[in-house]
Amino acid sequence: MTLRRWPDTLPGPIEPGYQLTPADQALRTEMEVGPKRLRRITRARRDELTLAWKFTDAEFDAFRAWHGDEPRSLAGASDDLTGWTGIGATRGADTALGPGDALADRVTEDASTGLHYLETSLGAAAVAGRDMICHATLKSAGRPVARFGMVTRAGVLAHASIDLATGSFVGVQSGLASRGITNRGDGWWRIALAVPTGAGPTTPRLRVQLMSDALTTSYPGGGATGADVCEVGARLRTGADLFLRSDAAGDVLGAAGGTGWFLKDLAFGGGFKTVEARFTEPFNAQVLPGLGWHVTAKLEVRNA
Repeated sequence: MTLRRWPDTLPGPIEPGYQLTPADQALRTEMEVGPKRLRRITRARRDELTLAWKFTDAEFDAFRAWHGDEPRSLAGASDDLTGWTGIGATRGADTALGPGDALADRVTEDASTGLHYLETSLGAAAVAGRDMICHATLKSAGRPVARFGMVTRAGVLAHASIDLATGSFVGVQSGLASRGITNRGDGWWRIALAVPTGAGPTTPRLRVQLMSDALTTSYPGGGATGADVCEVGARLRTGADLFLRSDAAGDVLGAAGGTGWFLKDLAFGGGFKTVEARFTEPFNAQVLPGLGWHVTAKLEVRNA
């Protein structure tokens, strides 16, 4: 199960505007004469927080999509490769714990000689003549190099190859408008590609392919080695294309319009703690110079 949590692509709250109000742990009764009668009714912390954020325009776009569980990815579930098909490789479910406690699947090569990959269709929504933004986070499970890319409408694989030990691009790339790598820690690397869909009858497909080295794509498989995969996504490029986790329908795993609990690191005294939080009312947003945004919201937390 993929946990709902604050996106790593969004900043944390700013200090001015961070206000904590603890819930009253006592029942207070006014007496006709004398002091109030006080009785403790709970030891649980049920803090309420008022938070503020400063977002760029792209971050505010992602925040709104996350807050409302909006449609985001044409690749379906970001952390589940169910339904992916290919040749020379199989899928293993929930084989590793990825960044942010995501359960990653594994692409494992078989013992045949040839290509070893899994891929998924992006459907007709990957329209011709547009760029796609494609994300995947990878970690070596025995294979030193992986290739990530998209089969375009012309039936050509646009791709980049990644050294999974160093997090660097190696070998050759083809058909990309841009590429980038982010270190997600513990050997995990998030790859972001901008890929023109091109023109033609082929339905675009997102692909994760194993390689024996920086240049060799066809080789005798070992039967057990591969790469772990999570944080997968693909969408039409808009210019505001920060990665957000998604469910099987491609909808963002977010705050469910303010009704859902999500995990977030917040300060309560004694350092930051990962707690469950939920919005208690609609957020407010004020536009700033340069098309930035100042956002405020009230949250309730539990397990603090």
